[in-house]
Amino acid sequence: MDQYETRALNGDWKAACTVLSRTSVRPEVLEAPMTPDAHLEVVLGVLGRPGVTPEHLAWAATFDNAQILGRVVSNPKTPMSLVRDFRERSDGRPEDIWVHLTTYCGRVLARSASESGLHGGLI
Repeated sequence: MDQYETRALNGDWKAACTVLSRTSVRPEVLEAPMTPDAHLEVVLGVLGRPGVTPEHLAWAATFDNAQILGRVVSNPKTPMSLVRDFRERSDGRPEDIWVHLTTYCGRVLARSASESGLHGGLI
């Protein structure tokens, strides 16, 4: 284990970002920074990894941050029920980023409905 992995395990978010950018990350080092108060860059680093799991998406979905939620919505593994939840959570919030998230969720849901052929009120 190198110095960055050790520092990431000890809660250093900058070291965690460095480690998350690597092709191969030890599972314990990947899980360590996944805390309820994780830094924005750590959350985005986890979501940017090629092997994002439903557990990673569920963890990221707990944050009240439109940038993070937008990344969750853009992942093809995200269930449409979660996208609907995000749309409801963001609807009516006046800040531009939340308005954009609401619109984006609507587009993703519409695309999903058209691709599945199920248009009966799923959007």
